[in-house]
Parts: sequence; structure tokens; C-alpha cells
Amino acid sequence: MRFICCAVVAVTLCAGSTAFAGQDGAEREKTERVADVLTAVGARDGAHIADLGSADGFYTLRIAKAVGPTGRAYAIDIAQASLDKLKARAGSDGISNIEIILSEPADPKLPAGRLDAVLIRNAYHEMTEHRSVLKGVMSGLKPGGMLVVIEAIHDKLLTASRDQQVKEHEIASDIVAAELKEAGFEIVDRDEAFTRFTRPSAGGFWMIRARRP
Repeated sequence: MRFICCAVVAVTLCAGSTAFAGQDGAEREKTERVADVLTAVGARDGAHIADLGSADGFYTLRIAKAVGPTGRAYAIDIAQASLDKLKARAGSDGISNIEIILSEPADPKLPAGRLDAVLIRNAYHEMTEHRSVLKGVMSGLKPGGMLVVIEAIHDKLLTASRDQQVKEHEIASDIVAAELKEAGFEIVDRDEAFTRFTRPSAGGFWMIRARRP
């Protein structure tokens, strides 16, 4: 079952690139369907949502605005330099409802049982200790809380091994869905073509929403 029913967005992803480098905020919001991502994580007034693998906070800042002053956004990353950039950006934008957490590869350090949702966008494939990370996510979510994972895969890599996919900074949805189930999550829905790209070869970003029982 697919969660988002609106038109698929076609994008270009260059070899070795990450999240549409070079685009400004407005372009990225359209290309990456940010409004639909915020809907998927349930970003609303008062919600507590973590951006796991937040980097410099493109999504964290938008989550913080969406949940309002009574909500809270959590920026989680293993790179202190990225978190420092996020802190500076939040300060310059007058956003004060962000909690910044320096995590570890095997421990996301999420607040226990406090989160309505966790977003992992274009970062899961980098998590070398994914089983431990998913255990931490499960602990951080409230019962019924949502985990949203968004990753890219080129069609030509769909049959490659997990290790081969990760070397290309990609991962297939079937692999992640199996790992989420193994960790105890319930798959709610999947969108295999959340956004599409056509160069250098066909593929795109997929989305999975999973629930803590």
C-alpha cells in the first residue's frame, strides 16, 4: 500500500551525490516533497519528532516550525560540526524548540518513550550498527509512534548485495523493510517511487512508514 498518492516527482541524482546538493531551500522543498515528508511523520502542533542523521538540520528546522512552540524537534547526529551549524542556523532563525543530541554509531541517544515519530532520511544506509540504532529508535518512540525511512536506490542495484548497495550510498526498500520487521516494527505502508530520478540511470527515493507496536 502506498501512503502518498500525489504525482511522483522526477529528479536528477548525480553519481556519488547525496541530497540534491546545490539546490536552495525552496527547490529542495519541492524536489524532495518536504510537505509530504512532514505529513508522513505527523508533524503537528505539540508533536515530539526526531530527525535522526540530521546533518546541518534542513529537516529539523522544518519539523521544529511545523510542531510549533508546544512541540519539540530533536536533531540527532554523530558529527558535532554539523550540529554546531544547525544550532547557529536555529539561533539566527529564532527557533528555540530544537534539542540537539550528539549520538554514537550504535546509540542514537533518543529520549526514552517520548517521541511521536522519528525521521531517517538518506542516512540509514550510513548506519553501520543499524540493529542497535533500531533498538534505540524503538525505545525512544511512544507505543504507536512512527518511524519514517526515506532512502535512494538505482534500479540497476536492486539485485545487488546490501554491502554493494551501501558502498554506493544506497539501499533497497526490501532490505530495510526486513530489518525493520526483525527489530519489531510493524510496516504501515511503503511508497516505492516517492521521488524518481533518471540520470545516470533510473531509480529513485522510496519511503517506508513503520510503527512501534
